[in-house]
Amino acid sequence: MSTATSPPKSRGNLPAEVTSFVGRRHELTGLRRMLSTSRLVTLTGAGGVGKTRLAQHAGLELRRAFRDGVWLTELAELRDPDLLAVTVAEALGIREEAVRPDAPGLSAFLADRHALLILDNCEHLVSACADLVATLLRACPYLRIVITSRQALRITGEATLTVQPLSVPAADLTCTPADLARYEAASLLVERATAVQPDFAVTEANCATITALVQALEGVPLAIELAVARLRVLTLAEILDRLTDRYRLLTSGARNAPARQQTLRALVDWSWDLCTESERRLWARLSVFSGGFELDAAEQICAFPPLTSESILDLVASLVDKSVLFRVGDGPRARYRMLEVVREYGATRLIADGEQPEVARRHCAWFADIAHYGDVHWASPDQAALMRRSRHEQANLRVALEHAVTAAPPEVALRFAADLQNHWFVRGFLSEGRHWLERALALPPPQHWTRARALRVAAWIACVQGDQSRASALLAEAKDLAATLPPSPEDAFIPVVEGNIAMFAGDHAAALPLFETALSGFRTLDVHAGELWCLAVLGLARGLSSPSPADGYADLLACRDLAESHGEVWWRSFALWALSVLRWRAGDHPGATAAARESLEIGTVVEDEQFTVGLSLEALGWVAGSERRDQRAAQLLGASDRMWRAMQASLSSFRSMRDFHDEAMSQLRDRLGDRSFEAAFRHGKTLTGPEAMALALDRIPAPRGEADPAARTTGRNAEAGRSAGAGPARDAEAGSLDAGADRAVGWPGPELAGLGLTRREREVAALVAEGMTNREIAARLVVAQRTAEGHVENILSKLGFTSRSQVAAWLAAQR
Repeated sequence: MSTATSPPKSRGNLPAEVTSFVGRRHELTGLRRMLSTSRLVTLTGAGGVGKTRLAQHAGLELRRAFRDGVWLTELAELRDPDLLAVTVAEALGIREEAVRPDAPGLSAFLADRHALLILDNCEHLVSACADLVATLLRACPYLRIVITSRQALRITGEATLTVQPLSVPAADLTCTPADLARYEAASLLVERATAVQPDFAVTEANCATITALVQALEGVPLAIELAVARLRVLTLAEILDRLTDRYRLLTSGARNAPARQQTLRALVDWSWDLCTESERRLWARLSVFSGGFELDAAEQICAFPPLTSESILDLVASLVDKSVLFRVGDGPRARYRMLEVVREYGATRLIADGEQPEVARRHCAWFADIAHYGDVHWASPDQAALMRRSRHEQANLRVALEHAVTAAPPEVALRFAADLQNHWFVRGFLSEGRHWLERALALPPPQHWTRARALRVAAWIACVQGDQSRASALLAEAKDLAATLPPSPEDAFIPVVEGNIAMFAGDHAAALPLFETALSGFRTLDVHAGELWCLAVLGLARGLSSPSPADGYADLLACRDLAESHGEVWWRSFALWALSVLRWRAGDHPGATAAARESLEIGTVVEDEQFTVGLSLEALGWVAGSERRDQRAAQLLGASDRMWRAMQASLSSFRSMRDFHDEAMSQLRDRLGDRSFEAAFRHGKTLTGPEAMALALDRIPAPRGEADPAARTTGRNAEAGRSAGAGPARDAEAGSLDAGADRAVGWPGPELAGLGLTRREREVAALVAEGMTNREIAARLVVAQRTAEGHVENILSKLGFTSRSQVAAWLAAQR
């Protein structure tokens, strides 16, 4: 398989472990068996019964069976079915223009992947999930999907497994402490009780109460967790008394409602009853948030009569104490969330109280203001913090945007979607940004600058995604509208986008006067964000269009200096990357390297920034190739490729950059030969972010063979000789490796290669070096042979090797 389509090394995005998971061996066995015969398995059951934890735990156990990973997509916070494919794409790392995050794009991306996809909490999106899953299964023969939902999808080929509550003692059974250990519900209760009260233990005195409590809760995991949380203020007996009283009241409930749903609602009813009137009102109003909230948002959105902003902090603290809210994360700002069943309960109450429209309007206004503040203060020292906050508020932004495009005036929706332009670009959410902009633009068109601005932002996104015809059409409409409106700073942004459309198409001469016109306008108006953008693209276009790349230096250095004076980091990083490209084209390899490394500093400032980091790794790869440091070049290009694939982006829409990339890849392959190039490139793709940064900054020794001219001239002729029998062949499992092949492959230095190996993997590596087979390693370590095979597979993957003899040689080098 070619490097352009080979699957990533990632094992997926599951958490390292599933907390509070007990028992379920029967369900796990059943799920594995179903997946062996059916490509779609839906876990059904009541809310809170443990479907999500079962799916995640099964995914962890099955990771080795899916070479392209197990991928979890959480859908509880998603309300718009049109964003289902986008959400799945984001979970898979598809956040850019290379692969369209829609059903056909996902099908193409997953077509040859051996992967397991978990779609969690689908009950409110059943129709959309059924359509997407059916499409994926038709197009992706190696894909398997697990669904968690309160109802099945009801499509062909679906196998369903009903997740029952955890096992509880029979109603007439008297249990001893030893007996209780056999029941899953009791085990979970004890585990969670110990977390609340570390000295908690099962005794003869409390054994009957524990038995009665798990029986009353019917083994529903969420119900058990919510009840046991009350141990902070109540005894087990008091919890049981209150539950028993509450359940008696439900005997007159709806006969067609499942009993477990009634009891779970009863538990939340009881939590509601424990709250004061003010706490209940805040609980209901807080249900408008999706994905959590911060205190200042609650104070602004939820504080209207009868609640005051001064009361919100104390009320939030009370709701945390009562386990209605819980604090999450360890960032500098406290953040709170509700369990989904608790949030849904509050939302029902909010509607019943008649407050939902007002709270939704205030929620939309708050997040629209956050988006506007972020756009206005983009070129400032707050930039990194603004990017972090928009990332954390992604779910709330979606809810607020949905309100904006369905219930707010068109000007609000247009301004909101356009104000998030930097969020869409820097985070790589281009398709989602385009989705909201297109919906806002579909509203009755106002003769207003908000529409002209939304049109030019949408045009810019379409340009970056390679949709040049749509970009041109959107921009033409923006220009026509702008001509009818009073003067505005937006007048200067239109030629910037027009120039980018030309530059991406390779017409640098046409782009230059457009950028110059825009730059003059921005400077006149003192719009720093626009000036930074103009200087960065103007310098790049000037250098690419001139016989002397140095012609673009002045603009790029001016961009860097202006960014530094305002504390801006993103355009500074972009300008330094562009400077490295021009210096490379001018033959100034030390200068190009210095600029690219300085650009990489953004990776230490902006969380998860991959766009300019990926660009700079690419540029350093081009420089290394020009210096004939071919092993380093191939590894850097592999590291860059991994980063671009994580975003599902590429340089293909930017013609000049695409040409440089293709030329560098071709030259490296010619000089190294296919096998050596693929080995080095593949090794680069396995590097983590920190490892790639270490390679880029030369914090590790150069790959072996870099100083040997012979290693750079063997090329395809030498490789052809080996394939024809001119030299000893490399044994794929345990044979010798010809010395010339060693130099051509260019193993990584030991400091890099050792990164990521666990203590057990180093122990296995030593046994591999002794010449042991997997069976012998298993016998020595007293583990299953499959476990030994897994360790060897992980070692080869982490070190970027293809044979056991390479592991032996690597270990010898470390000694």
